Amino acid sequence: MKEPFNPFVINTYQGKDYFCDREIDLDMLISHIENDRNVVLYAWRRIGKSALIHRLFEELETFKGFETLYIDLLATQNLEEAIQAIASAIYEKYGKTTSGISASIQKLLASIGATINFSALSGLPEITLGMNKSEQPSQSLKALGEFLLSRKKRIVIAIDEFQQITDYEGAKAEAVFRTWVQQIPEVRFIFSGSHRTLMESMFTEKNRPFYQSSQLESLQPIKLEAYTEFILKHFQAAKKTIEPDSIAKIYTWSRGQTYTVQLVCNHLFANFKKVTNPDVDVVFDQILKQQQAIFANFQKMLTRAQWNVFRAIAKEEPLQNPLSKDFIQKHNLGAASTVSTALKALEKLELVIKDEGSYLVHEVQLARWMASL
Repeated sequence: MKEPFNPFVINTYQGKDYFCDREIDLDMLISHIENDRNVVLYAWRRIGKSALIHRLFEELETFKGFETLYIDLLATQNLEEAIQAIASAIYEKYGKTTSGISASIQKLLASIGATINFSALSGLPEITLGMNKSEQPSQSLKALGEFLLSRKKRIVIAIDEFQQITDYEGAKAEAVFRTWVQQIPEVRFIFSGSHRTLMESMFTEKNRPFYQSSQLESLQPIKLEAYTEFILKHFQAAKKTIEPDSIAKIYTWSRGQTYTVQLVCNHLFANFKKVTNPDVDVVFDQILKQQQAIFANFQKMLTRAQWNVFRAIAKEEPLQNPLSKDFIQKHNLGAASTVSTALKALEKLELVIKDEGSYLVHEVQLARWMASL
Protein backbone atom coordinates (compact mmCIF):
# COMPACT_ATOMS: atom_id res chain seq x y z
CA MET A 1 0.00 0.00 0.00
CA LYS A 2 1.48 3.33 -1.10
CA GLU A 3 1.87 6.05 1.50
CA PRO A 4 -0.53 8.96 0.92
CA PHE A 5 0.88 12.38 0.12
CA ASN A 6 -1.47 13.89 2.69
CA PRO A 7 -1.71 11.99 6.02
CA PHE A 8 -5.31 13.07 6.59
CA VAL A 9 -6.98 10.51 4.36
CA ILE A 10 -10.60 11.17 3.40
CA ASN A 11 -11.52 8.50 0.83
CA THR A 12 -10.03 5.10 1.64
CA TYR A 13 -8.29 3.23 4.41
CA GLN A 14 -4.53 3.67 3.95
CA GLY A 15 -3.14 1.65 6.84
CA LYS A 16 -2.96 1.97 10.60
CA ASP A 17 -0.42 4.82 10.52
CA TYR A 18 -3.16 7.06 9.09
CA PHE A 19 -5.94 5.68 11.29
CA CYS A 20 -6.79 7.52 14.49
CA ASP A 21 -7.25 5.58 17.74
CA ARG A 22 -10.26 3.20 17.99
CA GLU A 23 -8.13 0.79 20.02
CA ILE A 24 -10.96 -0.03 22.43
CA ASP A 25 -13.39 -0.55 19.54
CA LEU A 26 -10.85 -2.70 17.74
CA ASP A 27 -10.23 -4.89 20.78
CA MET A 28 -13.97 -5.27 21.30
CA LEU A 29 -14.54 -6.41 17.71
CA ILE A 30 -11.63 -8.85 17.81
CA SER A 31 -13.03 -10.35 21.02
CA HIS A 32 -16.46 -10.82 19.44
CA ILE A 33 -14.98 -12.47 16.34
CA GLU A 34 -12.58 -14.75 18.21
CA ASN A 35 -15.40 -15.88 20.50
CA ASP A 36 -17.77 -16.68 17.63
CA ARG A 37 -20.16 -13.76 18.03
CA ASN A 38 -21.72 -11.95 15.10
CA VAL A 39 -21.76 -8.16 15.48
CA VAL A 40 -24.03 -5.27 14.55
CA LEU A 41 -21.88 -2.15 14.13
CA TYR A 42 -23.94 1.00 13.67
CA ALA A 43 -23.45 4.74 13.92
CA TRP A 44 -24.43 7.98 12.26
CA ARG A 45 -22.93 8.57 8.82
CA ARG A 46 -19.24 9.35 8.32
CA ILE A 47 -18.16 8.42 11.83
CA GLY A 48 -15.67 5.91 10.42
CA LYS A 49 -17.39 2.49 10.46
CA SER A 50 -15.95 1.34 7.14
CA ALA A 51 -12.41 2.44 8.02
CA LEU A 52 -12.67 0.60 11.35
CA ILE A 53 -13.77 -2.55 9.55
CA HIS A 54 -10.79 -2.35 7.19
CA ARG A 55 -8.49 -1.73 10.16
CA LEU A 56 -10.00 -4.78 11.86
CA PHE A 57 -9.55 -6.87 8.73
CA GLU A 58 -5.89 -5.88 8.51
CA GLU A 59 -5.42 -7.08 12.08
CA LEU A 60 -7.37 -10.31 11.59
CA GLU A 61 -5.52 -11.29 8.40
CA THR A 62 -2.06 -10.25 9.61
CA PHE A 63 -2.09 -11.64 13.13
CA LYS A 64 -5.14 -13.85 13.67
CA GLY A 65 -5.17 -16.15 10.63
CA PHE A 66 -8.58 -15.13 9.28
CA GLU A 67 -9.72 -14.44 5.73
CA THR A 68 -12.01 -11.44 5.30
CA LEU A 69 -14.64 -10.23 2.85
CA TYR A 70 -16.06 -6.71 2.66
CA ILE A 71 -19.42 -6.25 0.92
CA ASP A 72 -21.17 -2.91 0.47
CA LEU A 73 -24.92 -3.06 -0.17
CA LEU A 74 -25.51 0.70 -0.44
CA ALA A 75 -25.98 0.68 -4.21
CA THR A 76 -28.10 -2.48 -4.31
CA GLN A 77 -31.84 -2.29 -4.93
CA ASN A 78 -32.93 -5.92 -4.70
CA LEU A 79 -31.85 -9.36 -3.58
CA GLU A 80 -30.32 -10.22 -6.96
CA GLU A 81 -28.01 -7.22 -6.78
CA ALA A 82 -27.07 -8.12 -3.20
CA ILE A 83 -26.09 -11.62 -4.32
CA GLN A 84 -24.13 -10.08 -7.19
CA ALA A 85 -22.24 -7.94 -4.67
CA ILE A 86 -21.42 -11.00 -2.56
CA ALA A 87 -20.35 -13.02 -5.61
CA SER A 88 -18.17 -10.13 -6.79
CA ALA A 89 -16.45 -9.91 -3.41
CA ILE A 90 -15.76 -13.65 -3.48
CA TYR A 91 -14.42 -13.40 -7.02
CA GLU A 92 -12.13 -10.49 -6.09
CA LYS A 93 -10.80 -12.43 -3.09
CA TYR A 94 -10.42 -15.92 -4.52
CA GLY A 95 -10.98 -15.87 -8.26
CA LYS A 96 -7.71 -14.55 -9.64
CA THR A 97 -4.72 -16.76 -10.32
CA THR A 98 -1.57 -16.20 -12.35
CA SER A 99 -3.14 -18.12 -15.23
CA GLY A 100 -6.59 -16.50 -15.08
CA ILE A 101 -9.78 -17.30 -13.21
CA SER A 102 -9.55 -20.23 -10.80
CA ALA A 103 -11.47 -23.38 -11.72
CA SER A 104 -13.29 -23.44 -8.38
CA ILE A 105 -14.60 -19.91 -8.91
CA GLN A 106 -15.67 -20.70 -12.47
CA LYS A 107 -17.61 -23.69 -11.15
CA LEU A 108 -19.16 -21.61 -8.37
CA LEU A 109 -20.28 -18.83 -10.72
CA ALA A 110 -21.75 -21.35 -13.13
CA SER A 111 -23.71 -22.96 -10.29
CA ILE A 112 -25.48 -19.69 -9.47
CA GLY A 113 -26.04 -18.73 -13.09
CA ALA A 114 -23.50 -15.92 -13.02
CA THR A 115 -21.28 -14.72 -15.82
CA ILE A 116 -18.20 -12.51 -15.86
CA ASN A 117 -18.06 -9.62 -18.30
CA PHE A 118 -15.48 -6.89 -18.57
CA SER A 119 -16.52 -3.25 -18.42
CA ALA A 120 -15.86 -1.35 -21.64
CA LEU A 121 -15.07 1.76 -19.61
CA SER A 122 -12.84 0.46 -16.82
CA GLY A 123 -11.76 -2.91 -18.14
CA LEU A 124 -12.62 -4.38 -14.74
CA PRO A 125 -14.63 -7.61 -14.38
CA GLU A 126 -18.33 -7.34 -13.63
CA ILE A 127 -20.43 -10.26 -12.42
CA THR A 128 -23.99 -10.63 -13.66
CA LEU A 129 -26.53 -13.14 -12.40
CA GLY A 130 -28.38 -15.08 -15.05
CA MET A 131 -32.11 -14.49 -15.29
CA ASN A 132 -32.78 -18.20 -14.85
CA LYS A 133 -31.57 -17.94 -11.27
CA SER A 134 -33.30 -14.71 -10.31
CA GLU A 135 -36.11 -16.51 -8.48
CA GLN A 136 -33.78 -18.72 -6.44
CA PRO A 137 -31.79 -16.37 -4.19
CA SER A 138 -31.62 -18.87 -1.33
CA GLN A 139 -30.01 -21.52 -3.57
CA SER A 140 -27.46 -19.02 -4.86
CA LEU A 141 -26.58 -17.91 -1.34
CA LYS A 142 -26.30 -21.53 -0.25
CA ALA A 143 -23.81 -22.24 -3.04
CA LEU A 144 -21.77 -19.17 -2.10
CA GLY A 145 -21.83 -20.26 1.54
CA GLU A 146 -20.69 -23.79 0.73
CA PHE A 147 -17.73 -22.35 -1.16
CA LEU A 148 -16.75 -20.26 1.86
CA LEU A 149 -17.04 -23.27 4.15
CA SER A 150 -14.59 -25.14 1.92
CA ARG A 151 -11.85 -22.63 2.76
CA LYS A 152 -9.25 -23.82 5.26
CA LYS A 153 -9.10 -20.56 7.20
CA ARG A 154 -11.86 -19.01 9.29
CA ILE A 155 -13.77 -16.31 7.45
CA VAL A 156 -15.22 -12.98 8.54
CA ILE A 157 -17.73 -11.19 6.31
CA ALA A 158 -18.60 -7.53 6.82
CA ILE A 159 -21.81 -6.43 5.11
CA ASP A 160 -21.86 -2.64 5.07
CA GLU A 161 -25.10 -0.62 4.83
CA PHE A 162 -26.95 -3.80 5.74
CA GLN A 163 -30.16 -1.87 6.43
CA GLN A 164 -30.49 -1.56 2.64
CA ILE A 165 -32.13 -5.01 2.51
CA THR A 166 -35.23 -3.59 4.23
CA ASP A 167 -35.95 -1.67 1.00
CA TYR A 168 -35.97 -4.77 -1.20
CA GLU A 169 -39.49 -5.49 -2.42
CA GLY A 170 -41.23 -8.84 -2.35
CA ALA A 171 -38.18 -10.95 -1.51
CA LYS A 172 -38.39 -11.31 2.27
CA ALA A 173 -34.71 -10.44 2.21
CA GLU A 174 -34.24 -10.41 5.99
CA ALA A 175 -35.49 -14.01 6.25
CA VAL A 176 -33.38 -15.11 3.27
CA PHE A 177 -30.22 -13.58 4.76
CA ARG A 178 -30.96 -14.97 8.22
CA THR A 179 -31.30 -18.46 6.76
CA TRP A 180 -27.98 -18.01 4.93
CA VAL A 181 -26.19 -16.96 8.11
CA GLN A 182 -27.57 -20.04 9.89
CA GLN A 183 -26.38 -22.29 7.06
CA ILE A 184 -22.75 -21.22 7.53
CA PRO A 185 -22.31 -21.04 11.32
CA GLU A 186 -18.52 -21.22 11.07
CA VAL A 187 -18.45 -17.86 9.27
CA ARG A 188 -18.55 -14.72 11.39
CA PHE A 189 -20.58 -11.71 10.28
CA ILE A 190 -20.34 -7.99 10.94
CA PHE A 191 -23.54 -6.20 9.96
CA SER A 192 -22.75 -2.53 9.58
CA GLY A 193 -25.13 0.34 8.94
CA SER A 194 -25.55 4.11 9.11
CA HIS A 195 -29.31 4.18 9.64
CA ARG A 196 -29.34 3.65 13.40
CA THR A 197 -33.11 3.35 13.77
CA LEU A 198 -33.44 0.70 11.06
CA MET A 199 -30.42 -1.26 12.28
CA GLU A 200 -31.69 -1.31 15.86
CA SER A 201 -35.19 -2.41 14.83
CA MET A 202 -33.85 -5.21 12.59
CA PHE A 203 -32.00 -6.81 15.49
CA THR A 204 -34.18 -5.93 18.51
CA GLU A 205 -37.78 -6.44 17.37
CA LYS A 206 -39.14 -9.88 18.27
CA ASN A 207 -40.96 -10.42 14.99
CA ARG A 208 -37.86 -9.82 12.83
CA PRO A 209 -35.68 -12.72 11.55
CA PHE A 210 -32.44 -11.31 13.02
CA TYR A 211 -33.90 -10.73 16.51
CA GLN A 212 -31.16 -11.10 19.16
CA SER A 213 -28.87 -12.87 16.71
CA SER A 214 -25.87 -10.54 17.07
CA GLN A 215 -24.08 -8.27 19.52
CA LEU A 216 -25.07 -4.61 19.08
CA GLU A 217 -22.21 -2.11 19.16
CA SER A 218 -22.85 1.60 18.65
CA LEU A 219 -19.79 3.44 17.34
CA GLN A 220 -19.20 6.84 18.94
CA PRO A 221 -17.03 9.75 17.76
CA ILE A 222 -13.30 9.53 18.48
CA LYS A 223 -12.39 11.49 21.61
CA LEU A 224 -10.88 14.97 21.20
CA GLU A 225 -7.78 13.96 23.17
CA ALA A 226 -7.02 11.11 20.79
CA TYR A 227 -7.59 13.30 17.74
CA THR A 228 -5.38 16.04 19.16
CA GLU A 229 -2.50 13.61 19.57
CA PHE A 230 -3.06 12.15 16.08
CA ILE A 231 -3.23 15.54 14.33
CA LEU A 232 -0.24 17.00 16.18
CA LYS A 233 1.84 13.94 15.33
CA HIS A 234 1.29 14.25 11.58
CA PHE A 235 1.80 18.02 11.49
CA GLN A 236 5.00 17.73 13.50
CA ALA A 237 6.30 14.90 11.30
CA ALA A 238 5.99 17.26 8.33
CA LYS A 239 7.58 20.12 10.30
CA LYS A 240 4.31 22.02 10.35
CA THR A 241 2.46 23.42 13.35
CA ILE A 242 -1.09 23.56 14.60
CA GLU A 243 -2.20 24.53 18.10
CA PRO A 244 -4.43 22.35 20.31
CA ASP A 245 -7.05 25.12 20.49
CA SER A 246 -7.31 25.07 16.69
CA ILE A 247 -7.81 21.31 16.81
CA ALA A 248 -10.55 21.76 19.40
CA LYS A 249 -12.18 24.34 17.11
CA ILE A 250 -12.11 21.86 14.21
CA TYR A 251 -13.46 19.06 16.38
CA THR A 252 -16.38 21.15 17.70
CA TRP A 253 -17.31 22.48 14.25
CA SER A 254 -17.19 18.91 12.90
CA ARG A 255 -19.15 17.48 15.84
CA GLY A 256 -16.33 14.96 16.11
CA GLN A 257 -17.42 13.40 12.81
CA THR A 258 -14.40 11.54 11.46
CA TYR A 259 -14.84 12.45 7.81
CA THR A 260 -15.23 16.17 8.43
CA VAL A 261 -12.32 16.37 10.89
CA GLN A 262 -10.13 14.59 8.33
CA LEU A 263 -11.36 16.83 5.50
CA VAL A 264 -10.61 20.06 7.37
CA CYS A 265 -7.17 18.80 8.44
CA ASN A 266 -6.46 17.63 4.89
CA HIS A 267 -7.02 21.18 3.59
CA LEU A 268 -5.03 22.79 6.40
CA PHE A 269 -2.12 20.39 5.97
CA ALA A 270 -2.05 21.03 2.22
CA ASN A 271 -2.18 24.84 2.39
CA PHE A 272 -0.54 26.06 5.60
CA LYS A 273 2.79 25.52 7.31
CA LYS A 274 1.72 27.22 10.53
CA VAL A 275 -2.03 26.90 11.16
CA THR A 276 -3.87 29.67 13.03
CA ASN A 277 -7.53 30.00 14.02
CA PRO A 278 -8.20 32.43 11.13
CA ASP A 279 -6.76 29.80 8.77
CA VAL A 280 -9.23 27.28 10.17
CA ASP A 281 -12.10 29.70 9.49
CA VAL A 282 -10.88 30.13 5.92
CA VAL A 283 -10.97 26.38 5.36
CA PHE A 284 -14.44 26.08 6.93
CA ASP A 285 -15.66 28.67 4.45
CA GLN A 286 -13.94 27.00 1.49
CA ILE A 287 -15.47 23.61 2.28
CA LEU A 288 -18.99 25.01 2.55
CA LYS A 289 -18.64 26.99 -0.68
CA GLN A 290 -17.50 23.85 -2.49
CA GLN A 291 -20.70 22.08 -1.41
CA GLN A 292 -23.06 25.01 -1.89
CA ALA A 293 -24.51 23.86 -5.22
CA ILE A 294 -25.37 20.47 -3.71
CA PHE A 295 -26.74 21.86 -0.46
CA ALA A 296 -28.99 24.34 -2.28
CA ASN A 297 -30.91 21.45 -3.82
CA PHE A 298 -32.34 20.46 -0.44
CA GLN A 299 -34.65 23.46 -0.48
CA LYS A 300 -36.10 22.23 -3.77
CA MET A 301 -36.61 18.72 -2.39
CA LEU A 302 -38.58 19.77 0.69
CA THR A 303 -41.87 21.53 1.30
CA ARG A 304 -41.67 25.08 2.59
CA ALA A 305 -42.63 23.99 6.11
CA GLN A 306 -40.05 21.20 6.10
CA TRP A 307 -37.33 23.53 4.85
CA ASN A 308 -38.12 26.18 7.46
CA VAL A 309 -38.01 23.63 10.30
CA PHE A 310 -34.86 22.06 8.84
CA ARG A 311 -33.07 25.42 8.70
CA ALA A 312 -34.24 26.42 12.18
CA ILE A 313 -32.88 23.21 13.69
CA ALA A 314 -29.52 23.86 11.99
CA LYS A 315 -29.39 27.31 13.53
CA GLU A 316 -30.30 26.12 17.03
CA GLU A 317 -28.59 22.73 17.33
CA PRO A 318 -28.34 20.95 19.62
CA LEU A 319 -32.08 21.54 19.96
CA GLN A 320 -33.87 20.10 22.98
CA ASN A 321 -37.52 20.85 22.23
CA PRO A 322 -38.52 21.62 18.63
CA LEU A 323 -42.18 22.02 19.67
CA SER A 324 -41.51 24.68 22.28
CA LYS A 325 -43.31 27.99 21.93
CA ASP A 326 -40.05 29.95 22.07
CA PHE A 327 -38.43 27.97 19.24
CA ILE A 328 -41.50 28.13 17.01
CA GLN A 329 -42.02 31.86 17.51
CA LYS A 330 -38.33 32.73 17.14
CA HIS A 331 -38.21 31.15 13.68
CA ASN A 332 -41.78 31.98 12.66
CA LEU A 333 -42.68 28.33 12.00
CA GLY A 334 -46.44 28.54 12.38
CA ALA A 335 -48.56 26.04 14.29
CA ALA A 336 -47.00 23.35 16.48
CA SER A 337 -48.88 20.71 14.48
CA THR A 338 -47.19 21.94 11.28
CA VAL A 339 -43.77 21.75 12.94
CA SER A 340 -44.53 18.25 14.26
CA THR A 341 -45.55 16.97 10.82
CA ALA A 342 -42.47 18.50 9.18
CA LEU A 343 -40.19 17.11 11.87
CA LYS A 344 -41.53 13.57 11.41
CA ALA A 345 -40.89 13.81 7.67
CA LEU A 346 -37.33 15.07 8.21
CA GLU A 347 -36.62 12.27 10.69
CA LYS A 348 -38.00 9.66 8.31
CA LEU A 349 -35.64 10.96 5.62
CA GLU A 350 -32.88 10.96 8.26
CA LEU A 351 -32.11 14.56 7.43
CA VAL A 352 -32.73 15.28 11.10
CA ILE A 353 -31.68 12.89 13.85
CA LYS A 354 -32.26 12.71 17.57
CA ASP A 355 -29.04 11.96 19.40
CA GLU A 356 -28.88 11.77 23.20
CA GLY A 357 -32.09 13.75 23.51
CA SER A 358 -31.11 16.55 21.11
CA TYR A 359 -32.19 17.19 17.54
CA LEU A 360 -29.45 17.71 14.93
CA VAL A 361 -29.13 18.01 11.18
CA HIS A 362 -27.56 14.68 10.26
CA GLU A 363 -24.96 15.93 7.79
CA VAL A 364 -22.53 18.18 9.66
CA GLN A 365 -21.39 20.27 6.71
CA LEU A 366 -24.97 20.79 5.58
CA ALA A 367 -25.86 21.89 9.10
CA ARG A 368 -23.05 24.45 9.13
CA TRP A 369 -24.07 25.81 5.72
CA MET A 370 -27.73 26.14 6.69
CA ALA A 371 -26.85 27.82 9.98
CA SER A 372 -25.04 30.51 7.98
CA LEU A 373 -28.09 31.38 5.84
